[in-house]
Amino acid sequence: MNDFYNFFQSAKLDVDMAAYLDIGTEWKHMVSAFQYVRIYYIRSGSARLTLTDGILPLEEGYMYFIPAFSILNGTCDHHLGHYFIHIIPDLVTEHFLKLLPLQHRIKMDRDTADYLFCLLSKTFNQRSFYSQFAMDSVLKLILSYFFENMQELSVPSGMERFTKVFEYIDSHINEKIHIKDLSALVYMDDAYFSNLFKKTFGVSLQKYILEKKTDKARYLLSTDMTIADIANALDFYDAASFTNFFKKQTNLTPKDFRKQLFTLKPQKGSLTFVRLPF
Repeated sequence: MNDFYNFFQSAKLDVDMAAYLDIGTEWKHMVSAFQYVRIYYIRSGSARLTLTDGILPLEEGYMYFIPAFSILNGTCDHHLGHYFIHIIPDLVTEHFLKLLPLQHRIKMDRDTADYLFCLLSKTFNQRSFYSQFAMDSVLKLILSYFFENMQELSVPSGMERFTKVFEYIDSHINEKIHIKDLSALVYMDDAYFSNLFKKTFGVSLQKYILEKKTDKARYLLSTDMTIADIANALDFYDAASFTNFFKKQTNLTPKDFRKQLFTLKPQKGSLTFVRLPF
């Protein structure tokens, strides 16, 4: 039980979008092969989703957990008023969520949903340490509702031994991380440790570290730090080497990412976000 909560608290969950949306019949034939996990709360109306494992009716008063890449299409015959959250987990957390026997939906009263989803939506566009901390806390609280009815809360076999490894990576991501330092935390040979990590999480240790460093770079680029200062903070030789790294990881230069970050606007013809319903 404690291992589960320790792992869950260290999970990395980036919110890609959080809002309240009213939709109608235009939602038909929505193909949604996207990488993000979705959480819906249906405040009014109804709709249907066709998932890879069957039909899922979306009904008023229920919260839904929709795994990534699982929606084939959706249909709304009349009206659907709903909160939605799009989450992009890191590679390890994504693997972790796939292994959990999470149910697709749970009942939630409207007052609780309004409070939690409204708080998350309002902090989504605020770029500050407080808002990021608040979003992470509220999101994990929302996800915890799905864990309440699970028979056993345990980390899938083999994962719990890596808790110290994840903590070390998070606290040393600004430095060069050596495999020998990580393997020493779990008293393993370097090669055995690397192979076990990939077997357990479905991703290589090097790829995971690169993703975590990229996540930290994205966060720093949302602040007013200069690119040179960010490069220095992340232990790159200079701004040019950081730019090359970031472009290789994201297909964007730091300048382009920063420009995109602060100029995102809904495109013509896209769904329109409406005011929260209270």
